[in-house]
Amino acid sequence: MTQILQRLCGLTGALALTTFAGAAHAQTPCQGSAPAVGAEIRGPVLEVLDSERLCVALGATPDQWVEVALAPEPLQKTSAHPANRGSLMAVAFAQNVTCQIVDMAAGLPVAACRLDDLSVRALTREPAAYTAGQAWR
Repeated sequence: MTQILQRLCGLTGALALTTFAGAAHAQTPCQGSAPAVGAEIRGPVLEVLDSERLCVALGATPDQWVEVALAPEPLQKTSAHPANRGSLMAVAFAQNVTCQIVDMAAGLPVAACRLDDLSVRALTREPAAYTAGQAWR
């Protein structure tokens, strides 16, 4: 897991220039249809909305980007660094993820997302992700 985080965290400098200048978007750019519970989706993360929600691109245009909320999972260890938007950006932005839709909440798919067979949510709580996330605005 440490090697994956080190590889991902090295991307923050290069990717920092690609973030939206106006971070406060009133409406999500992810306009794709919500998949059914049980479906699996795969693709790059092209938008991180906050510490809990991201968009998985199933195609090139926003009408093919699916917004998902990360499914809760039990903490395996106590982390001094809670997940935040920056840590999710550091871990997942521009990375190919696989998300299993496990529930729906207020019309939003709730998904267990993985990156290289590791939980995205768990990776966001790692100290290296928190440190790399400090560079994201």
